[in-house]
Amino acid sequence: MAVNTAVATRNETNTLSIFSNGESWELATKMAASLAKSTIVPKDFQNNANNALIAIELANRLQTSPLMVMQNLYVVYGRPSWSAQYMIAMINGSGKYDIELQYDEKTDKNGKPFSCQCWTEIAGRKVNGPVIDMDMAKAEGWVEKNGSKWKTMPQIMLRYRAASFFGRMNCPELTMGIYTREEVVELGPDEYVVTDVEAKVQQDVARNANSVPFPGTAQESRKQEPPTQRHFTADPEKVSGKVVEDDDSVPDFMKG
Repeated sequence: MAVNTAVATRNETNTLSIFSNGESWELATKMAASLAKSTIVPKDFQNNANNALIAIELANRLQTSPLMVMQNLYVVYGRPSWSAQYMIAMINGSGKYDIELQYDEKTDKNGKPFSCQCWTEIAGRKVNGPVIDMDMAKAEGWVEKNGSKWKTMPQIMLRYRAASFFGRMNCPELTMGIYTREEVVELGPDEYVVTDVEAKVQQDVARNANSVPFPGTAQESRKQEPPTQRHFTADPEKVSGKVVEDDDSVPDFMKG
């Protein structure tokens, strides 16, 4: 009896490669403009064709619907973030693993949720994520954040965080390095400061200007020139041939 050993994989065929050519780019911009006019897309995309274009690009990478990305993509502190439910759905629906994410949960001595670890299997091998517990949540300051759900819904928050950590550790190609909305809120805006690259370059140029000479420049040529011989003004009395008796620089046998 033949055994089917085929492994489910994601469809790698790009339906719309935005950056491949001008035609694809033009089509994507038209799609973005049309989606931005919709009143049922989230507010971050309404009348904002640029944000809609980003959603189309993400959807193209994930091989999913742009509307699905829009419904689950949140802009926090100017950066995109996934909903935790969508990140879990991406992992479970990717076909990379043989079973959906599982949760190993433990409670403290009072019976309250304390820790959670996500795991799954691939080709008979168990794949584990890091253990997330309430001690970590307190140490990282997640519990004390304004509006934090860690105090009221610790079990759900432990599952969400365990799943997001599992995704970044074991399948970053699915999450594309994007954090969940809850994580971004808890990290705060200081973790997402956008560096002004142009200003930094100008500062570096001003600080290092003329400090490192380029080959062929006058500065380098000056460094390669041999030391200039020092010229001293001759003593008029010595030039005339008259030897001064008290001149210490003249040997004794030359003095009168």
